[in-house]
Amino acid sequence: MQSWGNWLIGGLLLTLGGCVSDKNTAATGEAGMLIGPHLPIRAIAPAEFEYRHQVTQVLSMRFGNQPINLEAQLAMSKDEFRAILLDSLGRRAVTLVWRDGKLESQLADWLPPGIRADAIFADMMVLYGQPTALKAALADSGCTLELGKNSRVLRCHDKDVLRASYNLKSPKRLSGTVRYSNLAWGYEVDIESAEVTR
Repeated sequence: MQSWGNWLIGGLLLTLGGCVSDKNTAATGEAGMLIGPHLPIRAIAPAEFEYRHQVTQVLSMRFGNQPINLEAQLAMSKDEFRAILLDSLGRRAVTLVWRDGKLESQLADWLPPGIRADAIFADMMVLYGQPTALKAALADSGCTLELGKNSRVLRCHDKDVLRASYNLKSPKRLSGTVRYSNLAWGYEVDIESAEVTR
């Protein structure tokens, strides 16, 4: 796994099946962030993410029969969430910055149509957000978050929409693996994460 000097993690989602290209901003609380088709989620604050470290990730995605490999860098602080996703050639595909109630995003022109920045961020919120904050963010969606010792399941209208299982070295550190299925958009991701040490 490569070490990337400043950022972190990747978030899964470069190829979210239902997303629509989006290069502008979304304000906190807007219904523009989607966890699935017609399933909005309110944004959580940067301080409501569970981790405060810089992380690098290798993402092995399966979208239908198509495998996609990405590398990601993530930096989370109490004031800002920042994510950069790179393709296998090292080209920057997605940049997300969430601060001051706005999601700023840049999507590479060469990405396929249908990629949606807010949906990528929504997946990251579900994976790495504090459960209490996520439950509040889902209050108007008709969805519930079910927590296991090493798992999260998001159910909407009596159907599983998202499933994540965690195999981390410590519950407070984002080092280890996550297996994530987004049943709403139709993809799976194996995420291998390592914290950046200085």
